Formats: sequence, structure tokens, C-alpha cells
Amino acid sequence: MRGKGWFFGAAVAIVAGLLGGILAGSARAQAARPPADYDPQFNYDCDRACLQGFVDDYLAALVAHDPSRLPLARSVRFTENGQVLELGDGLWGTASGLGSYKIYAADPESGQVMFMGVLQENGAPIIFCLRLKVQMHLIKEIETIVTRKEPGSLAHPEALVTPRPIFSEAVPPAERRSRANLIAIANSYFNAIEKGHASYVPFDKNCNRIEDGVQTTNNPKLGVPGSSTNTFGLGCEAQIQLREFQPDTRIRDRRFLVVDEERGLVFVAGFFDHDARLRSFTLANGQVQKQTRTAPWTWEIAELFKIQDGKIMQIEALVNPVPYGLRAGWQ
Repeated sequence: MRGKGWFFGAAVAIVAGLLGGILAGSARAQAARPPADYDPQFNYDCDRACLQGFVDDYLAALVAHDPSRLPLARSVRFTENGQVLELGDGLWGTASGLGSYKIYAADPESGQVMFMGVLQENGAPIIFCLRLKVQMHLIKEIETIVTRKEPGSLAHPEALVTPRPIFSEAVPPAERRSRANLIAIANSYFNAIEKGHASYVPFDKNCNRIEDGVQTTNNPKLGVPGSSTNTFGLGCEAQIQLREFQPDTRIRDRRFLVVDEERGLVFVAGFFDHDARLRSFTLANGQVQKQTRTAPWTWEIAELFKIQDGKIMQIEALVNPVPYGLRAGWQ
């Protein structure tokens, strides 16, 4: 039987471990801060590991509800779901834990990094997307998108447990594309949805898309009530060829924010507007679909593309219902 001494020792060890983690995070933040004046001994570069370290420090500060732990630029700007907020407001007051689902994309050339994963908010799972812009080892821009399980949302954060390994895998050098070409490939996806011509998009034959934790391609079990055509059972290219996306009036304010050439990743933010004027439309197979929503609506989107050998392999997306015509707060 263990005595009181053992329990006291265990408690001390736990407290010491927690303090150690807090101090380690604080030490990382302090080490990342540039000196007040130019120091030739200080490394002002910020590579992949450096940028991902800023994300990890941000997440630790977020769940600790303490933005003062971060190395912030004097003019730091913060948005949450398109709204400009004071740093420390919004999710900063409600984030309660980290999850195991984590995807990173790093862009040392632009000093930007993104994260997509699952967090806890007052004990409830949410899907969280973060973009940081780092200059001189100080955080200058913070953009967050939070998708919750609430009316109008597609979110199923409980379904996001283990990220697909392809997002963390380096693309073989011979199969990489330039920054400009990666952006063009990702942009062709949005153009094709607007125009209904999938031939414009270089899809891999095994392309899949996950939106808010739900696989919305090649998933015949995910049906649409009242629809004679199960769009979700089709692949990335076939869905566009079917012309299912006709109610999408426009895809605007596309921002190609993080381009990770080594891993073939492009992170895009933007908005899908639906003006609700189209009451019915005919698919490429001749089926007539009726529009059930009666009022205009907008989806705020954050999409991560995996591109290899010039083809879109995988798409991971957040789709957030927002007021019609909302702007991102960065224009």
C-alpha cells in the first residue's frame, strides 16, 4: 500500500511537469524575440521548424488564455471568422484544450504558416484554422477561422482523429511545381466550380475532399434527401462535370496565403456567395434540381490543397456559414 509520501511526491512531480511545460513554452517565445537592435549573431531567418514553433506557441498561449506569452509585433492584427477583434477576445476566452488532429503548412518565403486541426472549446470539439504572418521573429498577423457544431454548420469535428499522412509528406523534387504553378492549379479548382468545366482542373484520379470533417467525395453513404443523384458518391472531377455547383454564384476574395512548395500545399481563404435567385437547375445528366434555400447566404472557406506532379491529390476544407457578403477583414 502506498503512503502519503508517495502521493505527495507524485503531486509535486505533476506540478513540476506542468510548470516545466509552461516555462519551456515561455523560453521558446523569449528565444524567438529579436534583440532590440541589430545583432549579427542573431538568426533572423525563420524556416519550417521555426514557423511551426510559432504555431505551437500560439496554441499553448491560446488554451492558457494568455496572449502576453507571444512575441507580438507592435502593429499585430487579429481576426476571428472575418471580424477584427482585440487579441485575447473571442476563442481566447473559451479555448480549453488541444486535440490530436493537426495539419501544418509552412511558407518561409512569405513568412507565413497555417494550421488546421481540432481544439476543445469549453469541453466541446471545434475545428480551428490559423494563419500567422511572422516578420523579424514577431507575429504581425493572426487570422483564425472557427467552425462549430451549430445550426447551419456542416461541422463534425469528432470525425477528425488522425490527419492523412499525405499532408506532411514531402513531394519528390521531380514532382514539385513552382510557387506560381501551385497557385494556378488551386485557382483552377474555383474557376471550374464557377464555370462547370472540370477539364480545366488537373485532378488526380484518386482525389478526395474532406469538408468540416465529412468526406464529400467518393462517399455514396452520404446522400442528399430528395435528390435522385448522389453527388457525394462521385469523385472530385465528376462532381464538377455534373454541374452540381450552379447555385454557387461566385467565389470571391480568393487569397492564396501559404504556399508550401516542399510539401506541395496551397492554403486558400475566400467566400462562396449564393444569391438564391436560381430556383432550379439542370444537371449534366438531365436531372432537375430544386433550390431549397430561399435567402442569400455565404460560406467562408479555408481550403488546403495537396498537389503532386501537377495534380490535386487531396483537399481539406473548412466551410463556415457567415452573413451574406461578409468580408475577411484583411482587404
